[in-house]
Amino acid sequence: MSDLEDDEEMNCCEYVREDGEVRHVLQCFCECNDLDSLADDCIKSCCEGRMLEGAAYREKLRRVFHSCGERARLPWPGGAVPIPWPGAWAAVAVLWTWRRLLGISTWLPWVMFWLLLGVGHLLWMHLMFLTLPLRSEYLVSWILVSIVSLYEDYWHHVWPRQKWLWCIISHLLLLEVLISFGASVVLRPKREQDISITGSFPCRVCGHSIPGRDHHCVWINQCVGSHNHRSFVLFLMGLTLLAWSYAMMLLFEFGARAEMTTLELFASIWKTQRVLSPLEGAIYATAGGVFTLVLLIAQVMSISSFGHQLVW
Repeated sequence: MSDLEDDEEMNCCEYVREDGEVRHVLQCFCECNDLDSLADDCIKSCCEGRMLEGAAYREKLRRVFHSCGERARLPWPGGAVPIPWPGAWAAVAVLWTWRRLLGISTWLPWVMFWLLLGVGHLLWMHLMFLTLPLRSEYLVSWILVSIVSLYEDYWHHVWPRQKWLWCIISHLLLLEVLISFGASVVLRPKREQDISITGSFPCRVCGHSIPGRDHHCVWINQCVGSHNHRSFVLFLMGLTLLAWSYAMMLLFEFGARAEMTTLELFASIWKTQRVLSPLEGAIYATAGGVFTLVLLIAQVMSISSFGHQLVW
């Protein structure tokens, strides 16, 4: 039952919680029972030297994410409304903060620390979304915002002095990545698809069966199956080439400005222990290219073993 009277209207900052109680948007950090319980379990496990595991722990963690999404609201006439795609906005905020920290931390050990922290948290989110299981737009938004952020660096530091042919090739590759990424995220299985031919396999993350399912990818927030297998493979191939191409272009550009070879540039960075912006983006892009290459190799091996699932 709601604690709101029948003749009473909510103001723009109030909303009705799941249990029927009326809350204000400024109370988002109040009464976090799920978070308190999870933190208590973490402290006890650290003191006892054991790892948290099991269905009960995963359910508590899932409730924390659900509660955060429910409490993230915007003031609106007649009552606050939930923020659409809260995971996407969270990724934008985290990535923006992370890039600012990289921008002010020119000392090499600090740059490597922030890069490892960023990559480590992405791997943790990857495994957590699969283990809970939980669907979120966080990693999808992270990929898109990363591409936009690195393109901004490319626009300011590489494009003005780049030859027109390489500029066209770079933008065509970027266009291929964006189109294939969008197709991988947007495409959905057709209801009339003949599952007797393609096969239908259940997914515990999505909660339903996917024709020709290969695996659930948290980076596109849906399963890879016969509906988007081709676009997903093209996306991995294009993103790997794009990431490494960007890193090489940026290194060559900075080397040319300093009249040094790439090896001399690395030696200078090691000697001065300083990484000037946006060279940290080149390191980030290289690491991202390695990760997507690993995913691509795993996907090619899957296609080799179950080639009938990939419909070209």
